[in-house]
Amino acid sequence: MTDTETGSVFYEHRDRYIGLLEPLFLPSSPISNDIVCYFSSLLRVLGMEDKGWDPYAESRNILNDLNRLMKVRLPKQRFPDGEKTMWRIGLLLYSHIVEMDAPYEVLTNLLRFRLGKGYSPNPYFDLLTDKEKSAFRKSGIRTGRKIEIIKSLSIESGLKIGDLYDEFYNSRLRNAVQHSDFILAEDGFRSRSDLSGTRAFKLTFEELDNFVTKAKAFIAAYLQIEMTTRQVWGLHKGTAVPYDLQYKGLMEVLVDDRDLLCGFAIHWPNDSQSTYRRTERGVEMVNCMVDLQNANLSMMVGTLARRPGMFGPCVEDGHKPVYTPLDGSNIRPTWPADDRA
Repeated sequence: MTDTETGSVFYEHRDRYIGLLEPLFLPSSPISNDIVCYFSSLLRVLGMEDKGWDPYAESRNILNDLNRLMKVRLPKQRFPDGEKTMWRIGLLLYSHIVEMDAPYEVLTNLLRFRLGKGYSPNPYFDLLTDKEKSAFRKSGIRTGRKIEIIKSLSIESGLKIGDLYDEFYNSRLRNAVQHSDFILAEDGFRSRSDLSGTRAFKLTFEELDNFVTKAKAFIAAYLQIEMTTRQVWGLHKGTAVPYDLQYKGLMEVLVDDRDLLCGFAIHWPNDSQSTYRRTERGVEMVNCMVDLQNANLSMMVGTLARRPGMFGPCVEDGHKPVYTPLDGSNIRPTWPADDRA
């Protein structure tokens, strides 16, 4: 493979992709369509999970390993055709990038959030036709259809996220690599595409390098903007702000040991809270659950007051609101005085 990654080409593509993704990951009004849907999209909320059940973590490790291998100088005696070995590793990397579930799910849900369509752990299903929904239960959804949905939502939202895939996603290349239906000839990549060979195609090494480089630039941009977004929200740790005006819930951003957004807690004035937290140790999900029907998370506010006072339905008449402490502290947040009923 050519050394485009170490030059300006890779970084130009990556930085341009970051610019296109930024308005989606860091919207100007994250509270407009319920910030819980926004956080759920970023954190890929599904349900309780023990340690070792998040395939996204393994996918990142695979990407890192393959990328490192592509930079290794191979010994000639063990790899007599080292250049083609690098191409093969590059094709495995390309295949993994275009097949990873997490980026498609996150982008689709962030687009749904932007359009007020809510959050779903299966963000495509209610956007499919009835025929597609029936087939989905048996065989899921193909990669090309995911991209079609992202393109449609992108157009509807006024963004150009869907256009990114036109630069690096090639369905024929993807199928050939996935099904091991190709060879690396002297003049480039060749595939029969079927047993008869009537749909055969070929790509020059220059064309192949373009697809692989842009795919790498895309996933690098995705990982970078995701990390930046979690860093930005991590700056809000240790505070709780009004979230639910009816029940007087206060939302707190939860962070991991690197101060990156990893979840959220909603403190209720009856000394209970709803929590979602995703870390390398697994997922903590307390007093909340995915609500597929309403495309959101359903929060349990605990016991309501028998005789609610002016403050809200969670606090008994004549009593003061009591919120659970902020994460890792003994500090109990309070509802802003100017907003107290």
